Amino acid sequence: RAPGMPGGAKWLRIRVTDVHSGRSKASVQIPLDLVDAGMKIGAHFAPEVEGVDMNNVMQAVRAGMTGKIIDVMDEEDGEHVEIYVE
Repeated sequence: RAPGMPGGAKWLRIRVTDVHSGRSKASVQIPLDLVDAGMKIGAHFAPEVEGVDMNNVMQAVRAGMTGKIIDVMDEEDGEHVEIYVE
């Protein structure tokens, strides 16, 4: 468990799939104790995705949320972005 993180969540997972083919474009798992650095990495995968605000993701993680916290379809780029805390 990451220091200061409530509950038993241990991982932040970011998954980007192609909307049309369903194929995985990116899948990243980051230990919550490295989440600040990990969010910088994650921002490279989804910096322009409409509706994904990495500050909101960080607030959810710090508040102890678990499960899927972001589920966004980016029609322009044909990407489906999902962010989980597990």
